[in-house]
Amino acid sequence: MQDLEHVFSQGGLLSQHIDGYAPRPQQLEMAQAIEKTLEEATVLVAEAGTGTGKTYAYLAPAILSGQKVFISTGTKNLQDQLFNKDLPMLRKALSVSFRAALLKGRSNYLCHYRLEMAQGDPLQKPHYATLQALEEWSGKTKTGDLAESNLLENSSSLWSKVTSTIDNCLGKECPNANECFINEARRKAQEADIVVINHHLLMSDMALKAAGQGEILPSADAYIIDEAHQLPEIATQFLGNRISSHQIHELCRDSIREMEQDADDMAKIRDYADKIEAVMRRFRLSIGDKEQRVPWLSLRDNLGVRSKLIELMESLDDLSEQLEIASERGKGLEQCHERCHVLIDTLSVFNQDKKDDAMVLWADIRGSGLILHATPHEVSQYFQKWMDEKPTSWIFTSATLTVAGKFNNFSNQLGINDAESEIWLSPFDYEKQSLLYMPTIPVEPKHDDYNTYIAELAKELIDYSQGRTFILFTSYRAMHSVAAALKEDCDHPLMVQGSASKATLLDEFRDHGNAVLLGTNSFWEGVDVRGEALSCVIIDKIPFASPGDPVLQARIDTLKERGGNPFSSIQIPAAVIQLKQGIGRLIRDPNDYGVLVLCDPRFLTKPYGKLFLRSLPAMPITQNIDDVAQFFKQHTRS
Repeated sequence: MQDLEHVFSQGGLLSQHIDGYAPRPQQLEMAQAIEKTLEEATVLVAEAGTGTGKTYAYLAPAILSGQKVFISTGTKNLQDQLFNKDLPMLRKALSVSFRAALLKGRSNYLCHYRLEMAQGDPLQKPHYATLQALEEWSGKTKTGDLAESNLLENSSSLWSKVTSTIDNCLGKECPNANECFINEARRKAQEADIVVINHHLLMSDMALKAAGQGEILPSADAYIIDEAHQLPEIATQFLGNRISSHQIHELCRDSIREMEQDADDMAKIRDYADKIEAVMRRFRLSIGDKEQRVPWLSLRDNLGVRSKLIELMESLDDLSEQLEIASERGKGLEQCHERCHVLIDTLSVFNQDKKDDAMVLWADIRGSGLILHATPHEVSQYFQKWMDEKPTSWIFTSATLTVAGKFNNFSNQLGINDAESEIWLSPFDYEKQSLLYMPTIPVEPKHDDYNTYIAELAKELIDYSQGRTFILFTSYRAMHSVAAALKEDCDHPLMVQGSASKATLLDEFRDHGNAVLLGTNSFWEGVDVRGEALSCVIIDKIPFASPGDPVLQARIDTLKERGGNPFSSIQIPAAVIQLKQGIGRLIRDPNDYGVLVLCDPRFLTKPYGKLFLRSLPAMPITQNIDDVAQFFKQHTRS
């Protein structure tokens, strides 16, 4: 086994294979801590500041351990980077033979059976050319991962038509089972030493186990969770229950198609399916046309909504009876019957008069659709039980896990007990590379003129930084307000989230080298712009989550009832983590420099402001705009 010092040292294996590799004590220490955790099958919670090189710090000891290790990441993009770039690099540098596999959720893989159904569906006639191209691609691809095809946009309506769900997958009864891409991906994961997955897949595995419905993932010796700060929120999504108007419409259409194929003498199936679609549309209209996320009970108290819900359940009952009779005709009809039964059970949760203290019932109302959610108040008991049933090594890491140097908030959310914890500060020299500017703004964020002050301040800062600025917002309304003000007299390319895809905006931002980009949540993390192109990050206000969010509001109310302080134990910790993510966009390289601007006066005027400031890197602080001008004068290359 390779000595880790030989891997990470000056002149070591990584420096021999990676141009510009610079040894960092933090990276070696982290790798050694992970090596120890893998050897002893314990739990490690580790914060590794930006620039630590945590990816190689966990991958190298995982590979060298010889164990079967699952690596879970926050996004599919990071998943692809690990599998296609980082693991091949380490295979070469370490000269170690190991098998690696990439495993995503089933909605990422082309389904032969669903593709064939879509090709025979008259409603898909406008998409026949794309469907034909997908069929040709299916004969060439080795993985079936649609991300490789470039034939479908993420938002394409075809995506759900040519992929399967756990509801509509025919399993071993599928006529295409032998060529199934998801089965092949899982077989490779079964045989591999290192398996790269994402949090959504990891949490859907936990949700299935919690519901007593088996597992998706094979067993492993160790789990390494990167971007672990995202895990509590994703766990919350998966451990609850949900039903969407899309699921109901899909069931109706699939029932009709399967009937036409295997039971064309049972026309009642079409009649009941058509009736359900009509009732579903009436149910959606009864809720109103305002797009919002609201507590379900506030909607259900409306007699019209309640009566339409009951009508929908009765219509599904009628269809279920017909599908039960038809189910012996074919596997597709049998499965439609099972799906119908599950939908009725789920809807019954939203028809109960008694309040469920364990679940938050809420509705996500969209343009023409609707999703009803039953979300657990807490996930800690589920997650703790799941970890206990997998007594292996667990490593949780991210650049943002602590609040004022403590892991309590993260560990409590997931019920993690008896873990080792470590913090490795960023190797970047923030005292020399950065400046924190805290301007004096005479009004608080709730004031009507607040965004006007932000726009005026941004104009001045953009002049000093010569563009090269991110302005991060906590709301779309504020972003568009400031964007409108800047468009009038900004001499630099101006980009606003929503005007193009995130990837396109970032590519253009880098290419211009003097642009200004305005974004909300999705630009606060997972964005890597190195060099002078990004030299100033302006954050409009403390990123407190909207109290109008029904899940957050329910958790706040519950904690108040128990005599707790939700502001200090829920809202502040979440805002600190989000703020740290936003700040992490500024310095991405040892040669980077930049100014961080925290506009919100509450950082200095409220007692809780100190907690935020204690969670930041050690940066020089000023309230004088002249210091900002001087900083850029010193650092900008002519």
